[in-house]
Amino acid sequence: MNPVKSIIARRQSKIIENFGNSGYGKALKPFCNSHTGEKCFVIGNGPSLTPEDLSVLSKNNVDSFAANRIYNTFDKTDWRPAYFISEDEFVLAEIADKLNSTEINSQLGKIFIPIQMKFYKNIEIANALYFKQLFADLKDSRPHPEFISDDMPSGIPCRGSVAITSAQMAMYMGYSEIYLIGVDHNFSRMADKNGNVIVDKTVKDHYGDVKNADENTKGIFNIDAATQSFIDLKAYGDKKGVKIYNATRGGKLEVFPRVDFDSLFM
Repeated sequence: MNPVKSIIARRQSKIIENFGNSGYGKALKPFCNSHTGEKCFVIGNGPSLTPEDLSVLSKNNVDSFAANRIYNTFDKTDWRPAYFISEDEFVLAEIADKLNSTEINSQLGKIFIPIQMKFYKNIEIANALYFKQLFADLKDSRPHPEFISDDMPSGIPCRGSVAITSAQMAMYMGYSEIYLIGVDHNFSRMADKNGNVIVDKTVKDHYGDVKNADENTKGIFNIDAATQSFIDLKAYGDKKGVKIYNATRGGKLEVFPRVDFDSLFM
């Protein structure tokens, strides 16, 4: 290895190992309990999501966490997220140019990206705050309540859904009520706990006219493991006294208590 690259690699490894004490980790500490007792929305990109519902959130001045290609709604609503997260390597590689454009970047609120993307994948997003992703092999779809954490400076466990990452961050910030919308938990291609691949071309993966994942998608969503991850998230929230509700219109996520979105702002 080139000596300069070797020095950089060792420095990056040291930062990863001691992330909480690094400049990146310290930059996350001011967010701790910055929204104590408040409520927020975690926005999924499922087909049930509508610009009209986002406009309701804007009208009521409620904080939101959003992800990935949410910018495709910006020409249809005056709503904008308070926080934006993108953590998937392949998605980030595809949308980095968009996220780095002045027009889009300025509308994303606070941006959170995994430090691993910057160090190891050469993906940098302008104005981003970087967090450490924690990984474990949890494809067995068994309970892993120990692999949920709201300690952002130390690292956020990656549980296969950016909605779960967003909720863990929201708990670190002190939100006491978290509402999910657009988290349909149903995809055109999924794998179950036995490894069986389920394909249903009638199912839409995303809101609006965003296309379904094509056949070149690098991984197939393990629906049973994802469901267990949401169950673990609920258990963690219950322990902390954080209430998590599902305000999604329809969908197949039945882990959290259902609430009617329209009734929340009557």
